[in-house]
Amino acid sequence: MIDLNRVSAYRVLFVGDMIMDEYVYVRVIGKAVKENALSAVRTRTEKFRGGVAAAAAHAQNFCLKVDVWHGSKTMYNSRMVDDVYLRKLFVTHELYETHSNPPTFDVPSYDLVVVCDFGHGTMTKELIERLTREARFLAVNAQTNATNYGFNVVTKYPRADFVVIDELEARLAARDRDSPIEDVILKLGFPKIIITRGIHGAIGFDGAFERQEALTDRILDSMGAGDAFLAVTAPYAAAGASMKDLIRIVNAAGAIMVGIVGHSASVTKEELEKRLG
Repeated sequence: MIDLNRVSAYRVLFVGDMIMDEYVYVRVIGKAVKENALSAVRTRTEKFRGGVAAAAAHAQNFCLKVDVWHGSKTMYNSRMVDDVYLRKLFVTHELYETHSNPPTFDVPSYDLVVVCDFGHGTMTKELIERLTREARFLAVNAQTNATNYGFNVVTKYPRADFVVIDELEARLAARDRDSPIEDVILKLGFPKIIITRGIHGAIGFDGAFERQEALTDRILDSMGAGDAFLAVTAPYAAAGASMKDLIRIVNAAGAIMVGIVGHSASVTKEELEKRLG
């Protein structure tokens, strides 16, 4: 049985990109008569705080103190979503300059630092160097998305004690499309790493490989799943949990998150306990 209370006194710093996610729900009524375009009626709109803020919200359900710092840019993602089947039809991206305080936080005072790197400019070379030098335990996710494809890879971090990325992100970082995923993991060389594989579960490595199948194949919305994978497992990785337990936690957190629309809710300790049995 995994003791989820073992990180209840932890102090955690989340650093990364700020994102605002907008869902514009529409009812498609057909093809426009004079254009090669879908015609739809807007029905409602939802807005969520995404990025590093959404990731930190998960950890707040498990740890004593969670602080968040983000850079001076906010990515605004707007998605047109079919109101009946929740299928995303179209996405737009806008990068805004917003207010941000200087990074004056005391890095060594935190039990761990969690980096949520979406490739939108927060994680500068200088900030990466500082965190890799000063963090007592450093957990990293460097995400691949449409705005940074192939350029935002986890290997730009000279040190990471725990890494959670998906299979595409791992292969891009290793520049290896075809080898078995185990060879890709070894090539990356991080001491503790989990590769998520969607409905195929996850594979982890901390000197030995550990695998587990996914706990669900029913996906309502995959957005934010990567945030939950990292945010929920990182404190337990810092606490010395075994890879077997970390794999169980990451799959349970993922199964919860893919049943939530957008960032309308976060993974709670109570729900995670139920999933873990």
